[in-house]
Order: sequence, then C-alpha cells, then structure tokens
Amino acid sequence: MKKNHYWTILSLLLITMMMVSCMPSTPEAQISTTDEPRLESEPRVSPGVEVPFTIQSDKKFLQPISFLFRAFYGEKSPSFVETGGDLLVTNLVQIDGDHPTTPAMFIPGGVLIPNNENEDVLNFIEFAVSKKGQKVLIAAGELPALITLTDQAGKNVTIPQPVERVISSFGPTTANIYTVGGEDCLVSASYLGARDPLGSSMMAEIDLRFPEIMGDEKFSQQDFNVEEAANLDPDLILASARSAWLDIVGELEVPLVLFDAETFDRLKEAVELTGELFGPQASAKAQTWVTYFDSTVERIQNLTGEIPSNNLPKILFTGTSPQSVASGDMFQTEIIEAAGGLSVSKELIGYWNEVNLEQIAIWDPDIIIVPHYGGASIESITESNEWQILKAVQDGRVYQMPKLVAPWDTPAPDSVLGIVWMAQLLHPDLVDLDCGEETQYFYNTFYQYEITTEVTEEICSND
Repeated sequence: MKKNHYWTILSLLLITMMMVSCMPSTPEAQISTTDEPRLESEPRVSPGVEVPFTIQSDKKFLQPISFLFRAFYGEKSPSFVETGGDLLVTNLVQIDGDHPTTPAMFIPGGVLIPNNENEDVLNFIEFAVSKKGQKVLIAAGELPALITLTDQAGKNVTIPQPVERVISSFGPTTANIYTVGGEDCLVSASYLGARDPLGSSMMAEIDLRFPEIMGDEKFSQQDFNVEEAANLDPDLILASARSAWLDIVGELEVPLVLFDAETFDRLKEAVELTGELFGPQASAKAQTWVTYFDSTVERIQNLTGEIPSNNLPKILFTGTSPQSVASGDMFQTEIIEAAGGLSVSKELIGYWNEVNLEQIAIWDPDIIIVPHYGGASIESITESNEWQILKAVQDGRVYQMPKLVAPWDTPAPDSVLGIVWMAQLLHPDLVDLDCGEETQYFYNTFYQYEITTEVTEEICSND
C-alpha cells in the first residue's frame, strides 16, 4: 500500500468517527398510556418553566409522579424543587390517631401532601389516586397489571388491574368495598341491612346507584344467577367462603375471591384484602380503618380493663328468635368482650344455638341485646310473660343493637360502632367515647356520607 493512500484512508476514518460523535443521540423509547401521553424514560427537572405548581419529591418517586403529571397536563413537564414545593411527594410514615385521615397514596408507600390550598394541586392529587391515575401508572410499568393474592379460603387468585366491574354476593364484603372507596366498581351487590325501610333509604342516600345495583335476589350467599352474571361482564366476583354455589361459578372464568371473617383479626384481614384488590388508595383507606378500629378497641380496653371479671356486666345476645343465642365462636361475643362485658353463652360453640328459658334463667344476664335483623325485636322478650322471670326484663334492660345500613353486630367495618355503643351502654360513667361523634366520623370518613346529628342521636339512643 502506498504511503499517501494509507494516510488518506486514516483521515477518512478519523473524520467519520468525529461526525458520529457529534451526531445527536437516538431518542430513548417512549411510553404511551391509555391517555396517550408520551413520556421520557427519565423525569426532567424544569426550573423556570411555567407550570401550575411546583413539586418537592423524594428521588424514588420522581419517575411515577412525572408520568402522572404529563398524563394530566398533556406533555407539560413538572417543575421539581428542592424545598418548599406546592406538592410534597414522600414516603408514608404511619397512619395513626384516634380519628385518622386517609393519606393520598398513588403508589405503594408513596403519598401526596399539598403544602397549600392551590386548587391545581388538589385536582392533580384527585387524579393521581383515581382509577385513571392507576391506569397511567400501570401502562408506564410503575404499578403491576396483575396481582396475586391469597383469599380467606387460602386460595391464590390472580386479578388483572385495575378492577372495574365487580359483583359482590356477600353483604359484609360489600360493606368492605364502600369502606375502601371501591363502590364505583360495583355492577351488582348484596347488602347487609338494606331491605328494611331505614337501611334502604340510608343506602340510597349514601350511593345514588344503590337501587340500580342492589342484587340480593340474584347474588347472595345462597344463590348465584350465572346467566345474569355473564350479562354483567364482571372482571371480579367476591363471595363468602361458605357460599352454596361455588362449584358452578367457575364456568364464567372470572377471578373469584372468597371472604370468611368471624373474628376481629379476620375482619381486619378482610378489609385489608379488599383494599389490595382496588389499588394503592384503597389500601391506604383500608389501613385507615384498621388504625381506627384498633385505636377504638384500645381506648375502651384502657378504660375497662381493670374491672375484675366477676364484676363485668353479664350479657345475653339473642338472634332472630329470643331463644337463639350467640356462641363463643361468634363475632358478637368478641364485641361484648371488647366493650367490657361478659357473654353468658360464651361456652357454646358453633353459630346460633337454640337454648331453653330455664338455661337463660340460670345464666341470669344483666342485659339482653337483640339484633336488628330477621324480625327480632325487644317486644318479643319484654311482652312475653315467660320472660318476666328475668331480672334484666324486670329492670327494662333489653336493648336492640343499632344500625344505619349494616347491623353493628355483624362482621363488617360498621361493627366498630357497635363496640362503642355497647361500651357506653355497659359503662356509662367510665367510657367517654361518644356514639354520635364516632358515628359521624365513621360515615363521613369511610362512606363519604355526611350523616346528620338527628340521625346519629336516633340510632345511638338506648331508649
């Protein structure tokens, strides 16, 4: 090879390398969501750019919050600041307090905290924790498109996310759904306590869709209309583990999650499970309820825990008939104990037990409580000549457990109010929790229902 030819080739190679190094890099792959925003793979800090608000964020949340911001504002980049942002994006530390509030959780462990009353911030937070925000993060790979959970029957179930069309065939589970804020997904539901005039009227106020989605005649613990279910095209079915129809629902090929919560711990587990089904914000709301439940029980136990067991009020909890009584295995017995009482029928096992009046007289309860379902009434006891032998009847100490919709003695989130009501009934001079105040907090917080003072006074009354 001639020397000048060699140097010509070498010069061309050097020029080519320089040209390549000066060329702009190929743009990285971009991510599209269902709302079609195009998002860069790395969030950019954009100081000085006119944006609705500034964001102060922990580093690990920069990416997901950028996806949400651009989806909401149509490609506009967020402006991140080191301190003093209008919106704080940070780790959830802990949900606590006697009346806890639900944090705005857009991703597991990540919460949005407004630092002022900027309306744009509040609107963005509402979007970020909504189903639309959840879809954005799923499309961006920041939230899973599938989750696998173990239900309360011990079965692993895989559920596509987000859940949007749900049939709930179990009344307590329907109450769980409202508690975690998933009620908009219901296409049909069985309800506890919504067939009587009070329950149905209150439920219609809580949820305007109630008359449309009330499905007790089609979907319940006893019956399941497979054809109607297929027409509703659900992406999730929720049921009691003791439902009679579980062997036929498989033909729908829809995820089925089973619930069985007959103790306080199992109820808390059921609420948390329900929250997981509906995404991060629902999980945060479930944790808020668990915190409230635990705090309420602890407050009452701190006030009544020093009472000797032989001085505790003796309680008889009856069922749909006066001589049907709650066993020690039942949720009602745990309510009695949490409220500072002693169930006279605690030694019985199973569920409702039929006993004779002689046995009840031997137990000699101080107080008799009847439920708010199955036609049970105070009068069926107080107006019976046979029951007049009991001191509780002679003293007028027969009461009905309250309810708004779900009866407060059933394994549903509302039962926390049954504990408060009963604790006040048993220890009026000792327990300083107010049933009316707790009822207002509960329904305002977990049902988004502004219950009136008049209603709370009526349902909390012991008269």
